[in-house]
Amino acid sequence: MSLTDLTYTQTPSQNSLDFGGLKSVGHQYPEYFRIIKGYASQKLTSMVINSEDPSFQVGNIYNRQEDIHGQYGGQQQGGISTPAEYPLIFLFTGESGSEYGYVDQFREDGTFWYTGEGQEGDMEMIRGNRAIRDHEANDKELHLFEAVGQGQVRYLGQATYLSHHWEERKDAKGDMRDAIVFELAVETETDEQGSAEVSEPSSEYDADRSLRSLTLEELRDLALNRAPPSASEEERRESVHRRSEAVKEYVLRRANGICEGCEEEAPFTTNGGRPYLEAHHIRRLSDGGPDHPRWVIALCPNCHRRVHYGRDGDEYNSQLAHQLEEIEDA
Repeated sequence: MSLTDLTYTQTPSQNSLDFGGLKSVGHQYPEYFRIIKGYASQKLTSMVINSEDPSFQVGNIYNRQEDIHGQYGGQQQGGISTPAEYPLIFLFTGESGSEYGYVDQFREDGTFWYTGEGQEGDMEMIRGNRAIRDHEANDKELHLFEAVGQGQVRYLGQATYLSHHWEERKDAKGDMRDAIVFELAVETETDEQGSAEVSEPSSEYDADRSLRSLTLEELRDLALNRAPPSASEEERRESVHRRSEAVKEYVLRRANGICEGCEEEAPFTTNGGRPYLEAHHIRRLSDGGPDHPRWVIALCPNCHRRVHYGRDGDEYNSQLAHQLEEIEDA
């Protein structure tokens, strides 16, 4: 009897083994059956666990306890969760962490700055912090979520560690301490299986070529390109920055001087001779961050302020999301 006689089945909630022919002869060789069953259970369960990819969709809302920890395990509290049986690391961010010195934000260059773990005293490069830094060396994926209240989190995308630096921040007691700030690249486009889509940069685009000289289609292609896994930190950082700039240029070109919210003409023309509109990200922590043409809309200053300060800001932002979907589909 060989291990080829073993088969396994998998359900969303558990893994199970069917020992087929081996079980039928188990009564004749009980000790052999026990040893092989234990070995096969360990190996096949490991195969199932390592072959399952998370199917998170960017922008979707998930219940942290049920949809994430209930499926993959990991620490259910705190900002960094490292499941023991899956090659995954979950990062959680939200406004509530600001009182403990956690200031996470998307930067102008398109990178996301994420504060490491440790509520009191100087942070150390251990446990979750080390897991983030070494995630690629350990073949583990980083997945970033934003808390939206009542145990719900929004998936922001798959992240990649670029580098980290140290900043002086307050801890939970209000004392100043050295904090680790990770600089991450966040991929906002996923394939049908939920994994970040890898697109080789096109040689068609010269780094010195002005974005203003590209066509609308070229801008969109550039906005969706990402650096390959083999790229250096400098190349990845440059890729994130260039994609961010390409999205802004693409959105303004797509709007063609008309606010994509109220559909009125831009209120004035800039010194450079362009209609003045502002890029607004409908799915983000603040007005800056991971860019994708389907989530960035060109608004006049009035519509943009309405989203951020209007009484109906949240409702209006949802309306803009539907409008943007129709615009991109067209």
